[in-house]
Amino acid sequence: DPPPPREPWESPLERKARRHREKVQAHKAAQKKIIDTYDPHKDANASGDPFKTLFVGRISYDTTEKKLKREFEVFGSIKKVRMVYDQKGKPRGYAFIEFEHERDLKNAYKQGDGKKIDGRRVMVDVERGRTVEGWLPRRLGGGRGPGRQGKPSKKKQRRLAETTEKLKEKEKEEKADKKKDKEKDKDKEDDDKKDKKGRDKEKEKEKEREREKEKDKKKDKEKERKRERSRSRDRDRKK
Repeated sequence: DPPPPREPWESPLERKARRHREKVQAHKAAQKKIIDTYDPHKDANASGDPFKTLFVGRISYDTTEKKLKREFEVFGSIKKVRMVYDQKGKPRGYAFIEFEHERDLKNAYKQGDGKKIDGRRVMVDVERGRTVEGWLPRRLGGGRGPGRQGKPSKKKQRRLAETTEKLKEKEKEEKADKKKDKEKDKDKEDDDKKDKKGRDKEKEKEKEREREKEKDKKKDKEKERKRERSRSRDRDRKK
């Protein structure tokens, strides 16, 4: 009989990677199943008019519903405040506020974002679960995103202005240093050119002196030849 087929061998790293892939695939399948059945309109806790309901996120865990209501009553009459808690009864850091009138909701949406409550700046948005088709919460891969930034405090504005001023001063100093360096480089280049011209002149003078020496040598040789011819003629006459 032929031997049974051997199971493919995998290293510990390959086994770890395979298990991770299986875990990710299982999570995606479970997530897809939840998304397919997700319907915010069937949520028993989501009651009231969604077009008058404000979402408030990034709430401090120390903030109570009463404190939240007191902070947002400045924008208009509030019908209901619902803080969201986990299974252990601990706050999850966000809540829903239902206003009496839609204009109050719009006012809170425009002015309430970045409001500081119990040391934290909250983020506000309209309730999108029941008003935007196909919207998903953050836990299912959706969510609103980072949100709008609250207006910085006077202290932060002052620090920002000081930092900007320092950066401008530093930039000016760097430009001045670059200008000085360029001027130094230019002066050095001019000096090098002058030195080169001086060396070229010296070389030219040296060549001129060499040519003069050659001329003098030729003249001396010519004179010597003339004297030699003169002596030769004198000897011939004496004979």
